[in-house]
Amino acid sequence: MHVFIGGAYNGKTDYVRRWIGDSAASFCTMDTATTAKPGESLIITDLDEWLMTTDITESEASNAVHEISGPNTVFILTEIGRGIVPFDAQQRELRDRCGRLYQQLFTEATTVTRIWYGIPHTIKGVK
Repeated sequence: MHVFIGGAYNGKTDYVRRWIGDSAASFCTMDTATTAKPGESLIITDLDEWLMTTDITESEASNAVHEISGPNTVFILTEIGRGIVPFDAQQRELRDRCGRLYQQLFTEATTVTRIWYGIPHTIKGVK
């Protein structure tokens, strides 16, 4: 599994599109991941939005992400844990839930790449 992380509008998706090239891949959310065709790399986006809109527990979310993860799974994550701490309690809770889920993904991933304004920096795995 490969994880790409970076701030909003920092070029993550464009970078991943170039990175996969002509390989068969399906860009999905957690809600649409079952639509991917066999043999395609599964590229999951908008994990933070899924956490914000779903009513499942943190444990259930962790299990769902673990079940969908495999060697050809790619996650594109938006970094929401840096910067100003939100005043709203729900936004702080979302930030905390994302942080814990992202830690799980980073632990399970073979490679983690931070994208900062379109520039990749491998922070885990083969450089």
